Amino acid sequence: MSDTFNLDRRALLAGIGLLAAAPSLAFAKTRYTNVQAFLDKYVDGKQLADCVVAIAVGNRPAEFLSKGNLALDADIAAGPASIFRVYSMSKPVTGATFMTLVERGVLKLDQPIADILPEFANPKVMLNGNLETTRPASGPILMRHLVTHTSGLSYGIGQGPLAAAYNSYGLGAGGRTVAATKVRPTDVYPPARDLETFGRRLATLPLNADPGARFEYSVGLDLMGLVIQRASGMPFYDYMKQVILDPLGMTDTDFVVMGSKKDRLTSVYAGRGGTLTANDDRKNSSFSRDRDLPSGGGGLTSTAQDYVKFCQMLMNGGTLGRAKVLKAETVQAFRTNHMGSATIPTAGTSPGAGNGFGVAVQVLGAASPAGEGAGTYGWDGAAGTTMWVDPVHKVSVVGMVQIQGGTNIHRPLREAAYKDFQALGIIKA
Repeated sequence: MSDTFNLDRRALLAGIGLLAAAPSLAFAKTRYTNVQAFLDKYVDGKQLADCVVAIAVGNRPAEFLSKGNLALDADIAAGPASIFRVYSMSKPVTGATFMTLVERGVLKLDQPIADILPEFANPKVMLNGNLETTRPASGPILMRHLVTHTSGLSYGIGQGPLAAAYNSYGLGAGGRTVAATKVRPTDVYPPARDLETFGRRLATLPLNADPGARFEYSVGLDLMGLVIQRASGMPFYDYMKQVILDPLGMTDTDFVVMGSKKDRLTSVYAGRGGTLTANDDRKNSSFSRDRDLPSGGGGLTSTAQDYVKFCQMLMNGGTLGRAKVLKAETVQAFRTNHMGSATIPTAGTSPGAGNGFGVAVQVLGAASPAGEGAGTYGWDGAAGTTMWVDPVHKVSVVGMVQIQGGTNIHRPLREAAYKDFQALGIIKA
C-alpha cells in the first residue's frame, strides 16, 4: 500500500510540475518566434535530434523553448529538465568555484599553483617538439594562467607531440574509459581515474610554452579541480556542490547521471545533412556509470533549467533570489578580460577586436554584429551546447543540444535570439 501511494504521489507531483512549466513553455514559444523557428528548422530537418533553449531577461524567471525528443528512438520530449552533457561548459562552473576560494582569501589569482600543487614547482618547456629536450620555464604557473588557458599546458584533443603524450599518459580530460588498462598497447598508462593521479602524471610532462606567454586551449580547468580539492580540503565535486550547485538549486548538475535521472538523459549524435548516428546512447551512456575522473574542464551534465540559474547568478552580480554565491566584485573579475596585455596574443581565442579570456569564459571586446553587447561572455561545449551572458542588455541564454561534428547552433541561435530581443523591445536596434 505504501509503495502504491508513493508511486501515485510521484505521478501527481510530476503532473503538477508539467502544468507549472507549461505556461512558460507555451508563452516562450509564441514570444520568441525567431528562436522557435530556428528550433523547428533544425530538428524537423533532422540536423538535430533535440534542442532546448533557456532565456533569462533581467530578474524575470527564465523562459524555455524546446523541440524534439531525448533521442531519435525515444518518445520522451526534450524540455527544461532534460539532461545534457555540457562538456566544456563545465569550465565556467569550475572557474566560479575557484573564485569562491579567491573571494575567501584561500587562493589568489596571481598565486603560483605550486603553493598548492608542489609537483609543479619547477616547470619545464619543451623545445623543438621533443619531449626529452627542455629548458626551465621563465616563471611559475599562476592560478590565473590555469583559468585563462595561458599556463603552457596543452590538451589531448589537439595536435603535436605534447597532445599525443597526454593521451599516452591517460590524460584525456573528460574521457570516461572504464577499463583500468591501456587504451592502446603503446600507451604509457591507463586512463587516470582520479584527480591526484591526473595531476601527478601531468606534472611529469613539459609545457608547450612559458606560463603567461600565449593562449593555448588546455587542461588548465581540469587541473584546477585538483587545486580546489586540495585548497578546500574536500573532494572537488563536494565543494562545488556546497558553494555553487546547492545554493543555486542546480539539483541535476553532476559528473554522473544517477538513479531515476537516467530517464531524462539525452543521446549524443554525430553527422550532418540529416544523417545522425548515436555515439553515446542514453540507454548505456558512460555518463551514467560513476563520477569517474571529475573533469572540471569537460565532465559535467546539466539541464537548461539548472544552467540558466548559473547564468542568472552571474548576470545579477553573484546573487540569485536569496542565494548570494559570489560578491559583485568577484563576478566583475570573473568576466574581465585577463588577456588584455599586449604580451599575451589572443589569436587562439575567438576572432574579434579585443577578445580575450576572463575566468574560464570568452569575453567579447566589442559589440557583435549579431547583437551581443561589448563584454558579453560565455562558453560552448563539445556536443554543441552554448551559453552567454550579455551584461549590456541584461540577457542570458543557454542552448542545449547533443551533436558532435555536425550542425553548429552557436551563431544562428544568437542571431535568432537578438532578432527577438529587438522585436520585443528588450534591446534597441
